[in-house]
Amino acid sequence: MDVYVLNSLFQHVDVVDDFISFIWTERFKRYGDFELIVHASSASRGKLPAGTRLAIERSKRVMVVETLEDTTDDEGRAIVKVIGASLEKVLDNRLARGVMGDLTLTPKWVLTGTPTAIARQIFHDICVTGILDPGDIIPGIIEASIFPADTIAEPTEVITVEIDPVTVYNALANLADIYDFGFRLVRDVDTQLYFDIYMGSDRTTRQDVLPAVVFSPDMDNLQHSTELTSTALYKNVAYVLSAAGSVIVYPLDVDPEVEGFERNVLIVKADDIAVDDLDAEAKMTQRGLDELAKARRFTAFDGEISRANQYRYGTDMHLGDLVEIRKNSGGMTSMQISELIFIHDSEGEREYPTLTVNTYITPGSWLWWPYNQVWEDVDPDMDWEDAP
Repeated sequence: MDVYVLNSLFQHVDVVDDFISFIWTERFKRYGDFELIVHASSASRGKLPAGTRLAIERSKRVMVVETLEDTTDDEGRAIVKVIGASLEKVLDNRLARGVMGDLTLTPKWVLTGTPTAIARQIFHDICVTGILDPGDIIPGIIEASIFPADTIAEPTEVITVEIDPVTVYNALANLADIYDFGFRLVRDVDTQLYFDIYMGSDRTTRQDVLPAVVFSPDMDNLQHSTELTSTALYKNVAYVLSAAGSVIVYPLDVDPEVEGFERNVLIVKADDIAVDDLDAEAKMTQRGLDELAKARRFTAFDGEISRANQYRYGTDMHLGDLVEIRKNSGGMTSMQISELIFIHDSEGEREYPTLTVNTYITPGSWLWWPYNQVWEDVDPDMDWEDAP
């Protein structure tokens, strides 16, 4: 797998094909990063100065060189570690704000719409229109997707968000965490740069629109897997308190009837919401959802895709897609591809997905049944009241 050097027009102008190793990581809701290790020489340093843009054949993302570290490896050879981040990091150098006014008159940027529409507006206003300064405009950017249409629907709920002075990157990432969408800056074959907000597609056996992507020990297509689950910071109720009153807020996927030991309360002090604010309740509700998004139940799954794996990243699956993990216990988990790592070193080329849990399906429950099962095939003696 070669690493290509790009010019300012995102065209291939050189190739790095004599590296020792590289790790290339792409992410759904965050910018990615890379580490490229090359032999120390004037030629390698000259080819990869800070600011150099890189690409690989397997990806449409662009990485930018940030750091070069001269060091030695375990065998005492002089090497250079070249480190950087994906192009989305440019959004961390843009201010998300409606006007360049003072904080007394305009303390926040208030936007109303669906979550994805707000995210697109933030990017468009700052990075395409340049409402704060023309220097913020990303030249030549096209707001469109070059990928197949997503099958996961965008959220339709209309919300109002109040954005403190933060970067465009943080504003998008905060919304993405709550409403489970991704954002990306990608390079197409015509060297044009594209930006889009995306949801991903359902590739589990719960649907029949796209071919299913299933990983299982029985299928021998996933190895060296590790699963981590934690509820240490989990909260499912927010008590939001302000001078205007208080509200109780629940995450979108939590039953408001939750009680007893299952009720985990988060206290949110919204001191900046004034007693005479006509939108106080809506603002407190949104504040509660924002804070609850930071206190979710966490489950992650790491594994190495077998080299004999039948699924190809970029064709059969993309970042943000839901895939299915089948375990030896018989349980199935619908998981989202939140990160994809490409590695090329002395052991060859391989891929590592990082999957985050979407839905755990208990054997015997309603969701456990195959999507194409018909009523006449169901056990007539089944006790429906005992179904999970």
